[in-house]
Amino acid sequence: MKKNSKKNARRLASHTFEQLEPRSMMAAQSLTGVGVTPPVAPPLVAASLDGSGNNLAHPEWGSTAEQLLRRSTAAYSDGASAPSGADRPNARAISNALSASPADGILNDREFSAFVYAWGQFIDHDLSLTEAATPRERFSIAVPTGDPLFDPASTGAMTISLSRSAYDTSTDTATPRQQMNSLTAFIDGSQIYGVDATRAAALREFVGGRLRTSAGNLLPYNTAGLPNANDAHRVSDDKLFLAGDVRANENPELTSLQTLFMREHNRIAASVAARNPSLSDEQVYQHARRMVIAELQKITYSEFLPAILGERTAASASLNAYRGYRADVNPGITNEFSTAAFRFGHSMLGTDIEFLDNNGNEIHEALSLRDAFFNSPVLAETGIDPILKYLASDRAQEIDTIVVDDVRNFLFGAPGQGGFDLAALNIQRGREHGIADYNSVRAAYGLAKITSFAEITDNKAVQDSLAATYGSVDKLDLWVAGLAEKHLPGSSMGATFTRILVDQFSRLRDGDRYWYQNALPADAVRDIQKTTLADIVRRNTTLTNLQPNVFFFKASIVGNLFVDANRDGTRQRLEGGVAGLNVSLVNAVGATIATTVSDSRGNYMFKGLDLGSYKVIVTPQNGGTAITSRVLTITRGGNLSNDVALAPRPQALPAPKPATKPTAPPTNRPAPAPLQAGMPSTAARASMFAAMGSSTRTPSNGR
Repeated sequence: MKKNSKKNARRLASHTFEQLEPRSMMAAQSLTGVGVTPPVAPPLVAASLDGSGNNLAHPEWGSTAEQLLRRSTAAYSDGASAPSGADRPNARAISNALSASPADGILNDREFSAFVYAWGQFIDHDLSLTEAATPRERFSIAVPTGDPLFDPASTGAMTISLSRSAYDTSTDTATPRQQMNSLTAFIDGSQIYGVDATRAAALREFVGGRLRTSAGNLLPYNTAGLPNANDAHRVSDDKLFLAGDVRANENPELTSLQTLFMREHNRIAASVAARNPSLSDEQVYQHARRMVIAELQKITYSEFLPAILGERTAASASLNAYRGYRADVNPGITNEFSTAAFRFGHSMLGTDIEFLDNNGNEIHEALSLRDAFFNSPVLAETGIDPILKYLASDRAQEIDTIVVDDVRNFLFGAPGQGGFDLAALNIQRGREHGIADYNSVRAAYGLAKITSFAEITDNKAVQDSLAATYGSVDKLDLWVAGLAEKHLPGSSMGATFTRILVDQFSRLRDGDRYWYQNALPADAVRDIQKTTLADIVRRNTTLTNLQPNVFFFKASIVGNLFVDANRDGTRQRLEGGVAGLNVSLVNAVGATIATTVSDSRGNYMFKGLDLGSYKVIVTPQNGGTAITSRVLTITRGGNLSNDVALAPRPQALPAPKPATKPTAPPTNRPAPAPLQAGMPSTAARASMFAAMGSSTRTPSNGR
């Protein structure tokens, strides 16, 4: 931690946010083809590990060991440091009332994938870490007597352990307690490279600019005994991987992303070194680090944030409108962001982790989430490819107050055996940090205070639970009410968390002198802007079968029912569709999972599908033999097209007329032409076809 004298000198500066001022762009040398062609000019230099010096006038802004900022006034019960919320309900009781998950969970309604919560955690570990105070201060959660999982014997003496966060010890009653961020605020790859020289050196080979690896091209193991979280204690500390952030082993999904970007660094470094043999190890390392940081920034702002905030919303538009570096913007992390709003991902977690091959087939038994924490051996067994394919192919849970049991009752262990309730911890942490109530935070962010629970959500059951639990709209905890809010149109966030996220991510970008669009040459920026997370996965794994935007999993089977007049099995321009036919979708075991009716043009669609094999069955309106398609297998997100060809029934020949004696000599008229099958009218098509089969096209490049 920096010295208290330095803290006192900059206390007021640490609470500055932004004012109107000129913007500027840094000069940068030429660079060509970041993703493919390495630089020919001298290498790019990255920012300092600890973030210091980014802002020339305020070199401490965004650096390590800085106070968390606040938009709302601290609400400590004694005005200095005693936790807020003394008049609010017990945190575990709130969790039981509002966060208990139904057995099947609730999938998000916008079809974003598990990559959304995984990337959110990965980026969170680049932005903030608040460690425990020394000496330790307990603020445990009292478990309600008779809690079915945490106090089944009704002892009334059970607690869920929580320690208070490290804070700036120079604060006093005149300057309320402010918690500390151990990381840099910037999106600068802290979770990959570390924020201090010792950890950064332990991660490097010091040859060719590369980062260290272990067998299977995985992260190195922490054999040197550097600080590393190991909350579950499944394995010894030396069996855990080492990365830039101490939480890298928390779950296999997170560790897979850590490994992916270690590989991406080494891929760039190898390419740069091969084309520029005169460059030193340090030059290559710093250049590769700079490019990886740029990729993190681009993916976060062009893929991750639009996924949660909506692609065509005002929030996303404001974050896309970059106009250059702003020297008087403090990029520091706010308490409201790190302690509440950016914990939205906890509601998105599923109950297990699956392991899938390139085509989406399960190749390893699924691992329950409760058994995945700090479980490094599973990654050594499977590698990262099956986990990354799973993240791209599984839909996340809805962003709401609901949290799966694996983290609400079994986080890091079973109840009574080290287990925690993540929802209750989030509530208690907000109070411990002196976060104001929901209404006060809304006002601080320029939103109107609400006066009824119905203003928070249209969901009557949630309204009733909030009312029964809290009693007053002025006592709501920010994390709970923010998650309960009705989502804005086209978004998966309510108004309050949207406002907090837009504020934070705007300042992270605008207050970063090394932001890629500000600091990199134009050709490098163009290459970075064409790079997606799917590209990085393909470059560094054996996976090839991914949808272009892996933050969504939208899988559909679509097609057209048409009269195949020329019987070639392919729809031609004049071959019309058949409306009003019943279409069913069956899965691999023959169970019908959806039905629809072809529209006026003969089109049908089944959407929201999972990986797997299906068949389409078309049933004639007037009976007859149903038409069954061939097996249609979904292996990634996108549209799988399956047109069904219907043959017209031949027209019946007219009945012969009785023979009559001609009354006049025959004329020289030409013989009648043979009968031909003509196109039936649209109204007649549905009753004039016979089964022919279906034609299937490959999936389109969808999400």
